[in-house]
Amino acid sequence: MAKVFIGIMALLVLSLLLRLNNSSRENNMVQLAIETVRIQADLSDDVEVKFVEKRESSIPDFYAVKLLVTKADKVVPMAVYVDRIAEKVIVGSLFIRGENTTRREAADSGVLKIDVGYLETGRTSLAY
Repeated sequence: MAKVFIGIMALLVLSLLLRLNNSSRENNMVQLAIETVRIQADLSDDVEVKFVEKRESSIPDFYAVKLLVTKADKVVPMAVYVDRIAEKVIVGSLFIRGENTTRREAADSGVLKIDVGYLETGRTSLAY
């Protein structure tokens, strides 16, 4: 009886540790996506980058992380791709069979599609 109880408790502790690890990995994934966008686009401090959602992507072992880049009244939805272990990020457009999958995934958030070139950055323009 005691062995069964100890086994159940061990499973519960293991389950809790796995959940905490997954939560930490998801936070790392989101932070990596936001930091990479900020650095690659050379965004100024008054430009806000918000996390919208994370979902499976068309790229094996990568998630599509949807973000909103906001400055004043301009909102630009975008998607970046982060691998499952939160080490690699792909920023740019993914085309599958001629369709811009990245633009479609970013626009899924219900936000009006706006060209990223309209955002003011530390540089003269932001290439999309």
